[in-house]
Amino acid sequence: MGKKSRIKSLAKIISNIAIHKILVNHTNKPESINFLGSEIAEYRNIAFNVSQEFNWNNQDINEIKINTIKLLNKIMQKKYPDITYNKSEAEKLIQEIIKEIT
Repeated sequence: MGKKSRIKSLAKIISNIAIHKILVNHTNKPESINFLGSEIAEYRNIAFNVSQEFNWNNQDINEIKINTIKLLNKIMQKKYPDITYNKSEAEKLIQEIIKEIT
């Protein structure tokens, strides 16, 4: 895969991590927390492995961040309209995840 397609792939994986973390904090189903935690760990491992394939410059990281934010907002609106979350906190969460894996 090329770098551009890996950016899109990585953005999708990171958005899944962020969504699951948001759901852990805002879920109406406490019984789901353990499952969500294991999903976060699995997605993080995948993201780390994918991120090691390339050297990421600041422009690449910014593109990953922008794509991730768009995906996160789209998925949250579509699948979880009942969950309210602070968008600036979600962006901060995304930045932390990107920093962890790159």
